[in-house]
Amino acid sequence: MSILNFFKKHILLANVLLALFIVIALVYILLLWLDTYTNHGKAVDVPDVKGLQVEDAASFFQTNDLYYTVIDSQFVKNALPGAILETIPPVGTPVKKGRTIYLTINSFSAKLLTVPDVIDMSQRQALSMLKSLGFESVREKVVPGAFRELVVGLEIRGKTLTAGDKIPADTPLTLLISSGTEKFISEEENETEIPEEETWY
Repeated sequence: MSILNFFKKHILLANVLLALFIVIALVYILLLWLDTYTNHGKAVDVPDVKGLQVEDAASFFQTNDLYYTVIDSQFVKNALPGAILETIPPVGTPVKKGRTIYLTINSFSAKLLTVPDVIDMSQRQALSMLKSLGFESVREKVVPGAFRELVVGLEIRGKTLTAGDKIPADTPLTLLISSGTEKFISEEENETEIPEEETWY
């Protein structure tokens, strides 16, 4: 009995086998399409572009068939303005060709922060608040005042700051701390109160 005659007598079985063959063929075609669409097996490593300017790094991305976009900036004193600080995914990570790499660059100036109201706060509380807000350099200076270790002012290079002023995060600030006495405090006495003349945090 030929195979053709067999299937003619068993039509149901023939239909089941035909359906199974079609399913297998469709799955195979789908897998081939997915390999092509996702560039399976054609990964490239994220190039090491840290420290480069974005325009200088462009050729590295183009060579590897990658795209890039700047999504964030930070201020790092020792890095060149505009230099790439980080990549997402990280440098060396295998990615598919055509992937977009996200860049964080060094900003051209320090981030501006809003000066908080620290008047009449305790010395410790004011220092904690300033540091938590991101102010990088804060020194203390003892001045005449009735209540010991109470903040009576905030200065920048001798200029009085008020709450709401905006200044760069790396600007050195001077926190004026009440001595607990109304008498004038000489430089020598001030140095005695704060051993190293200026206490930086």
